[in-house]
Amino acid sequence: MDIETHAAALARDELRRLLAATLSPDKASVDTAAAGLDALSSDPRFPLAILAVAAGDDDHGMRVAAATYLKNFTRRNLETRLCSSEVYKEFRDQLAQALLRVEPAILRVLIEVFRQVVEKDFVKDNLWPELIPQLKLVIQSSNLISPGQHPEWNTINALTVLQSVVRPFQYFLNPKVVKESVPQQLEQIAAEILVPLQVTFHHFSDKVLLSPDGTNLEYEQLLLITCKCMYFTVRSYMPSRVKQILPSFCKDMFRILDSLNFNSLIEDGSTMKLKIAKRCLIIFCALVTRHRKHTDN
Repeated sequence: MDIETHAAALARDELRRLLAATLSPDKASVDTAAAGLDALSSDPRFPLAILAVAAGDDDHGMRVAAATYLKNFTRRNLETRLCSSEVYKEFRDQLAQALLRVEPAILRVLIEVFRQVVEKDFVKDNLWPELIPQLKLVIQSSNLISPGQHPEWNTINALTVLQSVVRPFQYFLNPKVVKESVPQQLEQIAAEILVPLQVTFHHFSDKVLLSPDGTNLEYEQLLLITCKCMYFTVRSYMPSRVKQILPSFCKDMFRILDSLNFNSLIEDGSTMKLKIAKRCLIIFCALVTRHRKHTDN
């Protein structure tokens, strides 16, 4: 092992030691560990190192601690030293890759990191041109849409990433503009991802509606996430390519609503379907109140 590799290994060990100390019940130990992490964070490669822990195979508590520290670190430094770092693009790409394979508890924290990066680089600055083509490929090749192609790419995770990408567009970016045009980024999302995703939504709807409640929880979760993506897309804007899938998408939402049974007690297995139905109703409200000329047809 050369000197540089040995030093890197020592730094990783120190990082893990400090993260483990943040889990201590002793406040003094936690404060000391936090100060140590703040000192380590001056290293330009610190975001990559702590991301590796969060997405690695350490124990669950340490990984959550790493993800949480990274979330707070990003919030404090994204607009300053992080985005100007020579390793920033590498960090951004590795973060996106990590999101596709981590378990739900880690995903919930790391997606907050990703959301900050997306809002700055993709929505505000429009400086991430490869994001949508790459995300399109990942979704189409993920484990539940194309089984066997890339089993390491989790479809639920991939659609959660899409949800974070489209979420900022639920509000007008320039609300003072009287008739603000649809942002180019949202038009790209609609054309490259949402339009092809409508066929998948129909397929998943069939799977859920033809099965007893609660037996296809993964597919129900995918329906819910897709509905959220559609809601964020049409809440304020109406991308031109979305208009062409509205009839088919609305038909599937009506099928979901029509499948509900309010004559029997609500069981645990039907809770997710009720959430999907609620989201469908919210989408219909947005379509009627914001885009009446399209829905009347």
